[in-house]
Amino acid sequence: MRIGQSLSDLGTLVRCGRFAAGLPAAIGFAHGTLGGLNNAYDRRVTAAVERAITDVAERARMDAALRAMSMKMGMAMLSYARLAGRAQRLEAAALAGAVTRLYDDLVDGSVDGSIGYRLYDLFNNRPFTASTDLERLLADLVAEIRCQVQRIDPAVIALNSLHEYQILSRHQQEPGVELAVLEKICRGKGAMANLTLCSLIKPDMDAGERELVMALGEVFQSLDDYMDVHLDTRNGIATLASLGVITLTDIGLRLRELRPLLATCYGRGPTRRYYGMIYFVLLKAAVERRLPVLGQLFKRLIRRSSLKVFVIKGTDALPAAPRGEADPCDG
Repeated sequence: MRIGQSLSDLGTLVRCGRFAAGLPAAIGFAHGTLGGLNNAYDRRVTAAVERAITDVAERARMDAALRAMSMKMGMAMLSYARLAGRAQRLEAAALAGAVTRLYDDLVDGSVDGSIGYRLYDLFNNRPFTASTDLERLLADLVAEIRCQVQRIDPAVIALNSLHEYQILSRHQQEPGVELAVLEKICRGKGAMANLTLCSLIKPDMDAGERELVMALGEVFQSLDDYMDVHLDTRNGIATLASLGVITLTDIGLRLRELRPLLATCYGRGPTRRYYGMIYFVLLKAAVERRLPVLGQLFKRLIRRSSLKVFVIKGTDALPAAPRGEADPCDG
């Protein structure tokens, strides 16, 4: 079974081989953009971290965690901006990437169950009372995004929906979670996360484009879960990928189905370049899962290239909450 799945996964790379035509453009874009994104992080995020965290060692750890995700998610946002023909908003991308890491860890790692409710106030620009330095940091970063993005409402609407799925994701640690619930969480979380980030770049999407962006988000979540199968299994977190409901074959098929739809919406050239980034992630995922020796060599090679930002995992910004802890938001 394992050999058969390995062959199937490697076969997916062959069937998606035409995506590789965009790899040179993806490499060039990452190389030309990473420095500016990193500088934007220093301008907007580093200062906020320094204000919030007084302990030098803790500040360094926090900065490393936020910077890693800022580069990964920020580059994904800038790749979408290039796809959609929008301006490269470096500051907004750097901030949103950092917020993604901090937000995930606050929701998953906080022992204060009220955080789920109180974050609705923060996201909707209502009075928000931060109870920790990290919550104050999150509030500062969200305020910075509001300063950078003129039309914020579409992203806020998507973020509120994402927050509901994020709260539901606590059920992924429950033994025997129903498949229908798991599918709702995994697909919904991916769809709304991508819509939130893309709405910061292009707030004026029509209904058809929003559906397309959400469909891509579902695939991205599935691919991320595929790469994290061993980690999630060890931590007792159920995903569609860890249960074998979604395979790399399914992911590749869905990407091939979406490609002509993106080409119709954004043009063949921009879609080809965008799919170069996607193929790189597919390649890394399959090689590391199915050819671990070659995967280690692949890791060493990409650490020396700008493409490493597309596959950064990074460390958590704060420890995860104990498993099985009750959260009032779940009720």
